Amino acid sequence: MGTLQEVLAVLLGAESEAKRIVEDSKNESDGFLRTAQEKFSMERANQMASAREQAKGLMETALNSARTEAEQIAVLGKEERTRMQKRFEENADPVIHSMVSEIAERYISKTKRGN
Repeated sequence: MGTLQEVLAVLLGAESEAKRIVEDSKNESDGFLRTAQEKFSMERANQMASAREQAKGLMETALNSARTEAEQIAVLGKEERTRMQKRFEENADPVIHSMVSEIAERYISKTKRGN
């Protein structure tokens, strides 16, 4: 019977050792999983920060381009208004003189017919 008890004691010791090994392995795998999740989270956060920075850069570039284009359009509009004003000033007197002459000629011709 002594041998049977010895075998049982060895088996119980082996079972306890196996449980300890399983528990240690579980703890170790949980640690690996946690570490992997933390690394993944950090990488994801870094990727998101990088994407935000890229988007911010693109938006700033687009905004600067839009401002530059708006300024150019404003300058071109001002130049066009200046050209139109100059053309008006150059052509206003001759047009007015022509209209006055036409009206005067019509008036004179009506007056001559009426006499």
